[in-house]
Amino acid sequence: MGAAATAPDPARRWRRFAVRLGASALVVAALVAFVPWHKLKDAFSRVPPGALAATVAGFLGCHLFGVFKWRMVIGQAGARLRPAEAVECYSAGLFSNIFLPSIVGGDVLRALLAGRKSGHMAAAILGGGADRLLDLTALGLMALVAGSLVGLKAEGTWGPLLVVGALLGAAAAVVVGVLLTRRPLKKWPPKLRRRIARLLMALRRQGRRPLVLVASLAGGIAMQSSLVGLQAMVGRALELDAPPSAWVFAWSLAKLAGLAPVSFNGIGVRDTAFAVLFVPLVANAAGLSRDDLFTRALAASFVWQMVLIVGSLLAGAVWMAMRRTEPRAAPGATTRHA
Repeated sequence: MGAAATAPDPARRWRRFAVRLGASALVVAALVAFVPWHKLKDAFSRVPPGALAATVAGFLGCHLFGVFKWRMVIGQAGARLRPAEAVECYSAGLFSNIFLPSIVGGDVLRALLAGRKSGHMAAAILGGGADRLLDLTALGLMALVAGSLVGLKAEGTWGPLLVVGALLGAAAAVVVGVLLTRRPLKKWPPKLRRRIARLLMALRRQGRRPLVLVASLAGGIAMQSSLVGLQAMVGRALELDAPPSAWVFAWSLAKLAGLAPVSFNGIGVRDTAFAVLFVPLVANAAGLSRDDLFTRALAASFVWQMVLIVGSLLAGAVWMAMRRTEPRAAPGATTRHA
């Protein structure tokens, strides 16, 4: 197959971008039309500025830990970076998530910068893919465990449904894992073969040192749990009272839903999923109506979107500052190899 046949079509990319952006705009418009604006505005006003600032600071702290985890994984793959270089590349990827249609775009930019700085482009791409896969695995495990805990405690039909859903999710994860590792590459659709091959290569490289893989997975669970705790802090300001397992369940599944390639960075889709999943699990000691609970859950998710944007902008400021202070390479200098 020639290069022209495999080259990406720019027009097709722009069409996909426009469709995703339009889908997010349509969902957000429908939510605002469904939920009275004055109720959303009242819910936003209940979040103290201090709590919002603390949430942004916690978000950045979690991603500072994420720098360490990502650097460890890509280093195991062969792309070794100095700590300052890792911060610069990671900050660039986090910042670009605002403008690119999904977090995968941020991962690509982060990997490209890491590949140039380390001199090992393939290792940076494979290591970054392994890190993202481990993060998704962490989210899936959190959703399964939390869903089981919530289901065992819930009353009525909701509880058994959650337990059955958790068991089906675990079974599906096992089937997907077997398919990925056992199915011959030539049996996959041609469009997926390259991605599947990269994924398998990333897994095999990480499998050479299982302790690094386990440490990264544990780090991913710790990082995602901390982010859930920050979201719950916003929820407490909105009088959303729910057990930790409910927050973990709704937040993890909503984030996974936001990764589906149907919207722009999950905006609208993630917020709707979170509100729908979370409202039935709220204790509602304040005696709020169902509509008010949905409004406040939606407001909590929208506030989190604001935290993501502000945190990503601050990451962009860090990236630009580090770029300006970075020493220029001398003419004819070669890329460093680790």
